[in-house]
Amino acid sequence: MSDGMGTPSGQGGQPGGGQQPSGQQQDGQPPRAPDQQPPGGPAPAQGFGPPQGFPPPAPHQAQGYPPGGAPAYGYPPPAAPGGYGYPPPAAPGGYGYPPVGPVEPDWYAMAEENEQAGRRRRRIRIGIGVGCVLALAGVVTAALVLYKPGDKKPSSDEATASAPQTVAGCVSPTVGPQKSSSDLRLGPATQVGTVAGHSGLALTLRGNGDSYAEVGSVVVDTCKSFTVSAVVRNASPGEPRAALSQGSDGFFSFYLGRGAKNQWVFKIQGTAESGSAVEALSSASDSASDWTTLTGVYNAAEKSISLYVNGELAKTTPAPNGILSTNGPIEIGRARFKSRWVDAWIGSLADLQVWEQPLTAAQISQIALNRSADVDAKATWFRF
Repeated sequence: MSDGMGTPSGQGGQPGGGQQPSGQQQDGQPPRAPDQQPPGGPAPAQGFGPPQGFPPPAPHQAQGYPPGGAPAYGYPPPAAPGGYGYPPPAAPGGYGYPPVGPVEPDWYAMAEENEQAGRRRRRIRIGIGVGCVLALAGVVTAALVLYKPGDKKPSSDEATASAPQTVAGCVSPTVGPQKSSSDLRLGPATQVGTVAGHSGLALTLRGNGDSYAEVGSVVVDTCKSFTVSAVVRNASPGEPRAALSQGSDGFFSFYLGRGAKNQWVFKIQGTAESGSAVEALSSASDSASDWTTLTGVYNAAEKSISLYVNGELAKTTPAPNGILSTNGPIEIGRARFKSRWVDAWIGSLADLQVWEQPLTAAQISQIALNRSADVDAKATWFRF
């Protein structure tokens, strides 16, 4: 009887189908050494190895299904952890919530914010510094403008004398801008050139209707105090001559020149009528052919007029009624009286100047010596 493997039961083995003792002959094969391995490697510890000549069996799987590990046929692959149709588990902290744990600061944003703050602080410091510098510069500029070496606080008398004074009820004319020699209109017979005894240019006039010079607009406001001056040379004694005047179509307002009795004169017209003039005359006769500095002053506060000859006071005369206000221009070498031109100058004129204030005796003396004062004139003509 056989056990299904070709070995008769009860022959060449022990009961129960156990192995033969080592070194014994089995099935007619020669005996082998105890430590010799059979072909094909060692046999498994129990049972029988795979049949020789056949490949090893494939892993067990059901017929008609894909290999193990793949999804079942006709079904989608398994979803990511979390279940088919559900999103994967969120990051720590729960689905839809930020992760739990320390957050890394945005160092670049923090650095940019600090840089912007630093720039703002620098701009504020610069602005404060510039403001302080400008304020200091303004204080220094004001100090330089208001202070001059040797300045002193004027007394009440000096302040009153230097302040512009206006005659009550007087209507000021329309005064033009500062004038110079280029603003003059010369008559056809007027000559400009050098004259013996005087340095610089001068006007030479012949005493007729074509020999004069005229400024294009009003220069002196006769409602206020003023000073006028001229360096003159008279070539024809014995008749009145007007060196410098200002008036209207009817009458002059002021007149500086030579009087009817061979005297120097400064006079004003009180009203627009004949016989209302007020004069300040020199006590000595004029010197023909000599250069003489004549200066006339009208003081509105004191209501007086004064004449200076070569820097010295010749005469002061009260003028209680004030002076006639006119809108005519400055006239050089002639004057207006009763609506006609009179007293044309014969000789030469130079250094004609006008100030809008009554100059002091010291300033007038300086004009005679240096042909100028320490106060700037409002207008000058032929002052070279």
